[in-house]
Amino acid sequence: MMDKSFVKWWMGRVEPFREVSPEKLEAEHDAMERQQDFNRNYADFLNGAVLPTVDAIVQMMRKQRIIHRVSSWGNQLALRVHLAWRWGELVIMQGHEDCVTFEHHVITEGEKRGDDSSDDHSHTYDLRDPLPASVAEQEIQFFLSRLVQDLVESNETEVEF
Repeated sequence: MMDKSFVKWWMGRVEPFREVSPEKLEAEHDAMERQQDFNRNYADFLNGAVLPTVDAIVQMMRKQRIIHRVSSWGNQLALRVHLAWRWGELVIMQGHEDCVTFEHHVITEGEKRGDDSSDDHSHTYDLRDPLPASVAEQEIQFFLSRLVQDLVESNETEVEF
């Protein structure tokens, strides 16, 4: 229950401004309808493309005994992969009301390069229209390729002159 003196003070300040023009209310209703479209496009993309792709990647990693974790928090889905001296995390979220963002974080722990280093990428797609399912697979493959890009050192030997 709210404090009565606060409610009285607040109502005294708000009452003179409670009349809202119909145009302003109409704009708010339009914004809410657009937001529902964005949310629906995100949910459809998440359920129809992202989750099946993540599931396929998780099954592959489980079979190959790759240490990984999938977690969700709020509107975010995260895929974290741990390797001997680096780890990476892909965070997929509806970052703004009208877009889906893929944040790619790859951390090298320093055994190979000296100090810890971070390689971050962010890709954002507009949710005003439905997204094709191929975007999810493309982003996850991008993340996985960035994660392993320099794990294997070249077998080429240097030629001394």
